[in-house]
Amino acid sequence: MTLDWENSPNYLAVSPIIKDGAKYPEKTYAAAQDGVRGRSAIGMTKDALVLYCSGDGTSDSSDPEALTQELLALGCDSAMMLDGGGSSQCDFTGEQIKATRKVHNWICVWTKKTAETPPDKEDKPVSKLIVCLDPGHGPGCVNGSLDGSYRECDFTWDLYTRLRPLLEAQGITVVSTREQESDYPSLSARASVSNRAGADLFVSLHSNAAGSSARGFVAFTSAPPETAARNRLAAAIISRTRAAGVVLWGSGLAHEMYTVLASTTAPAVLLEYGFHTNAQDLALLKDTTYRDKLAQATCAGICDYLGLEVKEPDQESGQPNEPDGWAREAWSKAVAAGIFDGTRPRDGLTRQEAAVVLDRLGLLPEK
Repeated sequence: MTLDWENSPNYLAVSPIIKDGAKYPEKTYAAAQDGVRGRSAIGMTKDALVLYCSGDGTSDSSDPEALTQELLALGCDSAMMLDGGGSSQCDFTGEQIKATRKVHNWICVWTKKTAETPPDKEDKPVSKLIVCLDPGHGPGCVNGSLDGSYRECDFTWDLYTRLRPLLEAQGITVVSTREQESDYPSLSARASVSNRAGADLFVSLHSNAAGSSARGFVAFTSAPPETAARNRLAAAIISRTRAAGVVLWGSGLAHEMYTVLASTTAPAVLLEYGFHTNAQDLALLKDTTYRDKLAQATCAGICDYLGLEVKEPDQESGQPNEPDGWAREAWSKAVAAGIFDGTRPRDGLTRQEAAVVLDRLGLLPEK
């Protein structure tokens, strides 16, 4: 981006807000452009053009500072704020935000090549797949049951601790927006964790709230169509959740432009596992066995979307009876040499088991 407009045959009279990957050092917009309103902007990441638009008077309205932070979370190295308020409008292949004013100017973008079914994820080996888990909220969050017996932040952290090892047992790398239970990052910071990690998926964990009659599981994505990667991910998780006997809220799928869904570059879903304002759901959300069921269904749905065969745990250890990819060759050699019996490749080693292994290796003295 350059401000040397006098030597340019064509230019946009706009307000720069990001330069060299950081907030622009000075305020470049007038006071009349401040405040919470619809916004439009253009940004550049290292390998992509970002076109941004939010409707005036909607929950997505923001001030220039919030817009800047959201574009930084998307990885923009440079960005310009265009006209906003009632002038915000866009048409992204049929998905429209209409201006409340008469606006006659458009910026048109053509892609060089359009495929009928563009690839939306690389065919990666499982050891390189990254899933970002987002345990919703954090300490001090007041979301919870009316009687005070349940807090959403406690539930999301507990479910995260159940889901993470299940995914890792499938060979998937997991990153988290909260590495400690005491963490409480902002919404844009959560999206940044996923974007910096180059995550293949972003999954936000929550429980819901509404009137006392509403109940059931629902997966939120940012928008249609159903063929979009985010909605195919949601459909896979919904299918596994339904198969586990979990009640769905409506169809189980809904759309909202939540910040963590709109600001992540990876296909993103926000999972509401039930309504903590409903007595039936509340009892289930508190139940540890039910939480295990939710974690297992979520893991299976993620694996289905990624095209991975779910490794079923063996009966003795509860862990998949397969070694991780990085250990497979060494494990096969150890089993072939009689050092191990081929079971429980992911379990820890007790002292007595270590003694047996050392004996099989001939490293223990004879009596």
